[in-house]
Amino acid sequence: MRYIVFLMILLAVVVIYAVTRVLNTRKLKKGNTPKNNVIPLDAHRKSRKSTDEQPCSSCKKKNGKLIFYAQDDGSVVGLCKECQAKAKKRDMLPL
Repeated sequence: MRYIVFLMILLAVVVIYAVTRVLNTRKLKKGNTPKNNVIPLDAHRKSRKSTDEQPCSSCKKKNGKLIFYAQDDGSVVGLCKECQAKAKKRDMLPL
């Protein structure tokens, strides 16, 4: 008796699985693609290039590329090439 109940439950699970697979393949054939959670990085990279330049943490000038240093308290500062001498005098670690 238990064997028959077990087979009935197993058969019901297999039928439900088969029906859901058939319905999902029909949806895909109609052109309804599942939602994709992957974001293309090309658009993200292009948007990052168009942002304004960051100001130097010391002189507040926008001088192009910054070199980032770690201060003694653990905070991060971005310094321009003109302010690099200040970082070397204070023995700041470049990141």
